[in-house]
Amino acid sequence: MSNPFNLALAQGSGFCNRTAEKALIGQNMRSGIHTVIYAPRRYGKSSLAMEVGALLTDMISIYVDLFSVTSPEDVVEKIYRVIVATLGRTAADQTTLASRILASFKKLRLNIEIDSMTMLPEFSVSLGEERAEIHLELIIAALDHYCTAQAIKVCLVLDEFQEICALKESKKIEALLRGGMQSAQNVSFLMMGSRRTILRDMFEDRKRPFYKSAYVLPLPEIPVNEFVAFLIDRYAGGGKVLSGAEAGEIVAFVRAYPYYVQKLAMLHFNLVGERDDALPFAKSLLVEMEAADFEGIFLGLTNHQKRLLRAIAKHQPTTIHGQEFLVENRLGSQGGVQTSLAKLKKLDLAEKIGNIWRVVDPVFEKWLIKQ
Repeated sequence: MSNPFNLALAQGSGFCNRTAEKALIGQNMRSGIHTVIYAPRRYGKSSLAMEVGALLTDMISIYVDLFSVTSPEDVVEKIYRVIVATLGRTAADQTTLASRILASFKKLRLNIEIDSMTMLPEFSVSLGEERAEIHLELIIAALDHYCTAQAIKVCLVLDEFQEICALKESKKIEALLRGGMQSAQNVSFLMMGSRRTILRDMFEDRKRPFYKSAYVLPLPEIPVNEFVAFLIDRYAGGGKVLSGAEAGEIVAFVRAYPYYVQKLAMLHFNLVGERDDALPFAKSLLVEMEAADFEGIFLGLTNHQKRLLRAIAKHQPTTIHGQEFLVENRLGSQGGVQTSLAKLKKLDLAEKIGNIWRVVDPVFEKWLIKQ
């Protein structure tokens, strides 16, 4: 029997809940209400964007992942490349596509090759000699012009949008994209990111170009009962039985993080009937499989940040400024803690949930406790 869980983006019957969020985002996109979604890593933002795109049958969804951008040129080229590729896939008339694209994207250098198998055109893009800033100023207006000419509407998804802030030209990039966003009539922006502190600053700081420019949607936790019912149903579809207690234990172990729920369920499903300790073993296996990623994150921190993050994981304190907590964890002065905490919050590694400090990623927290 096949495993009903995998590590690909959750879609269709593999996607759990988010009914209200899908309806709201879909309505916003159709209404031209630009929207920003923020949530921690592995919270299902990308899967949600794909689900919304599938619902928007009257719009074309263009998905751009900005995670690896290192320069304004990277930003422009990624957006151009995905726009052209998506328009190419969705165009009814492939023969005149290049001329129609160039009629709107006048600064773009478009290279065309014919695929020997399909005999359809394949496109590659380059910026030519124009500076990236010129392209950033024109790209959204060009897409909007194309939409008007072709009588279509576009949902432009910009994932990991906060990565723009890491560039030294970030303020100029924000201003240029904001200008295009404000004037677009046929392009709705769906911006997403996992560095919540940075994103909140982008859209809630009155000195920033994107201030009050979008509907801000913090992604809530999927209710436990919804996840439990989802897991029981998926196991049954794969020919195995999962009790409500076991389903609840899976969800609780990873604090209802969608990616981890899917991954832990995938590991456990394979072990059901093979081992008596299937769920405890699957839990330890999950932490072990994620260790390389966590080691990379941990190595990027200073020694003081490492001590503070590990102390938060182990103690889950209500305050990190008490003398006993500082001494026990060799954290030194309150000033040093404040500096390290600010960095951990900016990296979205630590947060206060209710009145308790926690490591944001629930599996990272368990890995840290073991160290």
